[in-house]
Amino acid sequence: MTGKPELRAPLRATRDAIETSVRADFSARLAEHGLAVLAPRARAGALVAAYWPILSEADPRPLARLLAAAGAQLCLPVVDGEAMAFRAWRADRDLVPAGFGALGPAADAPECAPDVVLAPLLGCDRRGGRLGWGKGYYDRMLAARDAAAARGAGARPFVVGVAFACQLVAAVPMDAHDRRLDAIVTEEGWIAC
Repeated sequence: MTGKPELRAPLRATRDAIETSVRADFSARLAEHGLAVLAPRARAGALVAAYWPILSEADPRPLARLLAAAGAQLCLPVVDGEAMAFRAWRADRDLVPAGFGALGPAADAPECAPDVVLAPLLGCDRRGGRLGWGKGYYDRMLAARDAAAARGAGARPFVVGVAFACQLVAAVPMDAHDRRLDAIVTEEGWIAC
């Protein structure tokens, strides 16, 4: 099996090769697929964590906007040192640099504990393996949330990988600390893991 470092460059190159207009179309299509499955959670007032896309990442904002229109509340990640937190995102608030070229809510926005996390990735597999950028922010945050849920302090978040179909691979190498995705949404449809 190929290791994580060897997978990152070709997966990023494949994603980077998708034209900007095609990426926008794919992101709109994956939003429709995601809404079809996540709408009941949105109507129940779920707190949904999106992310501000960087470089050629699939854009979760069309899906986040549809979920907000259905009743969800939104938040975005912000990075501070080695930690990542989520802060409430309201369209009428100014966004500030939030780490790694992304934008996020300012420090005065309330921190959130999302019910649903739309997670960025470089690659994924149908068993829920997720290959990120390698910094471990999502894995650490999700591990902390899962541990809190195991202690009875909140619920385990439902994690959805947001990807283009070309980012699916046969198998992502998984380490003990890696958190599997619960589902994946691409321009081709929804994949339950």
